[in-house]
Amino acid sequence: NYVKNFNVTHKNKFRGFQYDVEPYLLDSYPKNKAEILKNFVTLIDKTEYFLNDSDLMFSVVVPDFYDKKDGFTPKFSYNGNKDYVFGHLLNILERRSDSSIIVMSYRNFANGKDGAIEVSVNELNTARKGVYKTKIIIAQEVGEVPPPYITFHNTSKKYFFEQIKKINTAFKPNPNFGGISVHYANAFLALK
Repeated sequence: NYVKNFNVTHKNKFRGFQYDVEPYLLDSYPKNKAEILKNFVTLIDKTEYFLNDSDLMFSVVVPDFYDKKDGFTPKFSYNGNKDYVFGHLLNILERRSDSSIIVMSYRNFANGKDGAIEVSVNELNTARKGVYKTKIIIAQEVGEVPPPYITFHNTSKKYFFEQIKKINTAFKPNPNFGGISVHYANAFLALK
């Protein structure tokens, strides 16, 4: 409500919302995956509905394991459809133009087994096969976080851009590819 009212009364406006909700970090998650993930999907659905009378963009950040391929999350029913979290999110965000899903494809290498391309390809293919308009953005980590293979911290900007070029080349033909995001700006600027 605050943002919607702010946009009505101010010249400089908010452009959109981005949720980075990580319910898999809850202590109760291992025993209640389907219920917790359904609550998460409900939050996204209600938010999209609430934003209906606005032109605010909406994006959702998700881990790379919210799809069928990885087998880490259960399939569950929501609004009469049985799917994985990623599929439910595509169905919800498709109702809103300029929506996106940001996949935390955190790897400090693009190619090869478990590289950023391999952990992201299923999400992009799922969106394309479903003829969704929702953009899929590939996120990369540059902060000082463990384990070392998920972050470009202590690498060079040159190496970072070499890997980004590989990701862009691999996914550019996919109409759902929405580009790259970097977590986070100050850590990126600190790369040498």
